[in-house]
Amino acid sequence: MKRRITYYALIAVVTFLTGTILVPADARGGVNEQYLYNLSDFHGMVPYDSPRIFIDSERNEVYVLYKNSVDVFNDSGMEIFRFGYEAESNNVIDLTIDDRGDILVLSYQGSNYRVVRCNYRGEPGEAMVFTGIPKEFASLMPSRLVLRKGRLYLADASAMKIIVTDGNGQFLQGYDLVSVLQLKEQDRNNTGITGFSIDQDGNILFTIPVLFSAYRLSPDGALGSFGQPGSSPGKFNIVGGIAADRHGNYLVTDVLKSVIMVFDRDFRFVKQFSTYGTGPGELIGPKDLYIDTRDRLYVTQGRKRGVSVFRLAYD
Repeated sequence: MKRRITYYALIAVVTFLTGTILVPADARGGVNEQYLYNLSDFHGMVPYDSPRIFIDSERNEVYVLYKNSVDVFNDSGMEIFRFGYEAESNNVIDLTIDDRGDILVLSYQGSNYRVVRCNYRGEPGEAMVFTGIPKEFASLMPSRLVLRKGRLYLADASAMKIIVTDGNGQFLQGYDLVSVLQLKEQDRNNTGITGFSIDQDGNILFTIPVLFSAYRLSPDGALGSFGQPGSSPGKFNIVGGIAADRHGNYLVTDVLKSVIMVFDRDFRFVKQFSTYGTGPGELIGPKDLYIDTRDRLYVTQGRKRGVSVFRLAYD
């Protein structure tokens, strides 16, 4: 225990010395943040450890998936409902919600995955049937599920493959990121993607920690990237989650530095905020990012630090 405490204390000192404190206001480029709260229940902050989140902006609710249980929070960050999937599935790993309010749940039974449509109470219905999937994507084992404008995205983070289907499971498009990034086949199993999201224009956003980079892949296959290794602001130690705000900025977490970096639509570094710690607005091992339609930023963390919520403001 003493060694662990010393390690995190060292990280905190290094974080401070390498400039991961708040960037001065004159360097913020019009993006400002304010810490609001952590998602909570009546006992206080819910101690999640890097959960999965879906934001239902139509109904102003936040769904948090953690250990086969789904907690639903209102727009004040308080838990209002909970349901579990222990009896229905071995391992639930991601979810999304369609325009009707139905919940699509990605789960595994053994080595086989399925996407099940559930009602708003989480009661399972029929599993989706995926059709037309080419043989090069037939062995897909997705770990991420995103629904955007009627298109369903399933990403296999380890194999670095993504398929896109319509709302009925009909295959539309597939991406082999090893080929897209012009990597070698032997690099497939030791590279892997971490952050994954879809922006409002249908661009696929993802990060690859071992390459110290974040990427934007357009529907027509055009690829853009940014990032370089380093400890100074704007550089990555361990790049984590990625999300785009409504102004086209890209927000990226650095797991080791415990900061959130902001880049503009042209991949130019704007600012970074937060720092390592347990105080209000501080983070420990931030991972995934989610932004709602009211410019609130949800950040998942490690070490049971739950989900921190910030408000983004623009000059």
